[in-house]
Amino acid sequence: MMASRGVRKSRFNVMRFLGFVVLPLFSGALLGSLAAYFLYSGAIDNIERSCLSKVDIEYGHPITLDCFFTQIPPNTEFITNVSSIDTGMLATYDIAINCGGHVMHSILNVVDCTAPVGKPVPVEMYAGTAPEPSSLITDIFDMTAVTCSYDGGEPDLTKGGDVDVNVRLTDASGNYSVISVPFHIKKDTQAPVIYGAHDMDVMVGSDSISYRDGISVLDDYCANPALQIDNSQVNLDIVGDYPLTYSASDDVGNTSSVTVKVHVIPIANAEQSSVATQAYIDEAYRMAKEITDKIIDDDDTDVEKAMKIFYWTHKNISFILRTPSYENWAVAAINTFTKRYSSCYGTWAVCKAMLDVEGIENICVVRERKNSWDNFHYWALVKLNGEWYHCDAQKYFNDYTPKGYFCFMMTDAEIKAAPTDHTFAKDSYPERSTTSVQKYINVYQGKILSGFPYNE
Repeated sequence: MMASRGVRKSRFNVMRFLGFVVLPLFSGALLGSLAAYFLYSGAIDNIERSCLSKVDIEYGHPITLDCFFTQIPPNTEFITNVSSIDTGMLATYDIAINCGGHVMHSILNVVDCTAPVGKPVPVEMYAGTAPEPSSLITDIFDMTAVTCSYDGGEPDLTKGGDVDVNVRLTDASGNYSVISVPFHIKKDTQAPVIYGAHDMDVMVGSDSISYRDGISVLDDYCANPALQIDNSQVNLDIVGDYPLTYSASDDVGNTSSVTVKVHVIPIANAEQSSVATQAYIDEAYRMAKEITDKIIDDDDTDVEKAMKIFYWTHKNISFILRTPSYENWAVAAINTFTKRYSSCYGTWAVCKAMLDVEGIENICVVRERKNSWDNFHYWALVKLNGEWYHCDAQKYFNDYTPKGYFCFMMTDAEIKAAPTDHTFAKDSYPERSTTSVQKYINVYQGKILSGFPYNE
């Protein structure tokens, strides 16, 4: 019976051990594990809630942890090497972050959120078209390309007064700023001025006239005012006086006009007229002497004197397809000396006057016309160094004869090869020299070179 009681006592202790020791320990461990799991899950939820899934930072801004969290968890550090990222470049990056052993990812966008800046350039201008908006702003700064435009469309600057014009600066990211530019608008009421318009003479039957020769138009604001020429009433085939009107206009519509006369005159003989009054001849010689006294030295040879006369005429008398007068050579010379322009007839006449006062023999040569509608041309035969040579002070230049060229002391063969038509009735004039002296002549400088073969 004692053995029986001993067995029951042993079973009772095991159960009690299981019930009072093992089961509570297991339950406690289970509950602890569950508590730890729920605590960890809560911590992870807190980390994920505090981490931003997408972050925008301005270019140039440093990358720090506080950019990615509302509250930075303990033991948090970047996995991605953010020091290698250039925030001066607009781009997108995937950023990995270790939060105490839990890895988080966030998208980083380097963006441009700053509007361009610049300074206004005050403008003072005449009423008219608005300038390019880019010219109105200086010291423009932005990290990207900037375009300038008028804010609200191109302004109306056709009225005078003070006005502020808004210019918009827009960068490549769409950020913009508006800058106010002060304008002082002056009303342009001054019409362009036409210079050089004058009455003109032209030979009847001429093909055309260069009406624009010597004409210029200036305006106080417009750089290139327009010029119109109305020659609709001019008839070059009939002798008479005709109106010719020049009209000029600027950019804002101011206009001016000048009307002159075109005298279409008959062709007359270029030889010296027997009815020319001595008063005209005396005046022509007086004017010629004023010139030669200034340009000719006492020890000059006749060749040097003639060169200076033709060089002066070439440089100082402008060519136009019209004449001061065909009444006689003296009237033509007076008008040409006075106006400083003429056709070939006036050019010849002033050379004749100066050659005469210097005692140098000369003869007028007239082009031999092939047809009745051909123009006359006049130049001189001058006796120099004991022989007759062709001299023509008229301005001629082309691809082969540059500006500054004229004919001096030429033989028949040389004048024939010169610009324009110098055909003439050879038997009507004294015998000309056949000896060329061109290598001793510099018409561009108006000089006779050393070594000129003077006759004894």
